Amino acid sequence: MGRNQDDYALLNMETMLGKVVLEMRGRHQSAQRTPVSEELLTNVRNIEQGITVQPGMATLRAAQGEEIERLSLIDQLTELYNTKTFFKELKDEIKRAVRYHRAVSLCVISIDGLGELVQQYGALTGDAVLKIAANVVRATIAEKDIPSRYTHDKFAVIFPEMTAAQVALTVERIRQRIGIQAISHNWQNLKVTASIGLASYPAHAQEYDTLIASAEEVLSLAVERGGDRVCMV
Repeated sequence: MGRNQDDYALLNMETMLGKVVLEMRGRHQSAQRTPVSEELLTNVRNIEQGITVQPGMATLRAAQGEEIERLSLIDQLTELYNTKTFFKELKDEIKRAVRYHRAVSLCVISIDGLGELVQQYGALTGDAVLKIAANVVRATIAEKDIPSRYTHDKFAVIFPEMTAAQVALTVERIRQRIGIQAISHNWQNLKVTASIGLASYPAHAQEYDTLIASAEEVLSLAVERGGDRVCMV
């Protein structure tokens, strides 16, 4: 039986991803001897310490009961989980992974050139890009996966009970789908790309903060190498 177009597209995607994973596997061999950047680790801890959950007061006044609880968990722009929920969920998943001897993977996603885009077209266009990219992330992952707006300009996805190798194809799909997404805002037709860093517990980190820092580290490498790529520890 012949392959259809979707089969060929998936085959090409897997081939492309294989090159990325092999490239990063060589880096990981040397990285094993080097601890995660202390600067990145400090930045992760500063983000956690600086968490504030401040839904609009008008929104809170109009909400009741379960809706108030939902608003405290969700980022209003992207409707993904907010930063506070991200840290809580990651800690909980690592506790479960320790207890049951399982893996947890994490990817951190940034939109390439978002700062320059905001300077050129304005903050509202930047918000529109983030919202559309968040929709792509949500539509690509499985129901059990946990997508969040990690910082103002970055997303993170927690993959419970999965190694980095097991989620690599999903992460590559996120990158590809963001890259082909048509974005129209204020009479501007835009396309953007994404850079993604991928790491997992316990292979690459033993604690939640070092796991985030590990994903951030290879995200920075993806950006340095020109963006629009997935880098895995």
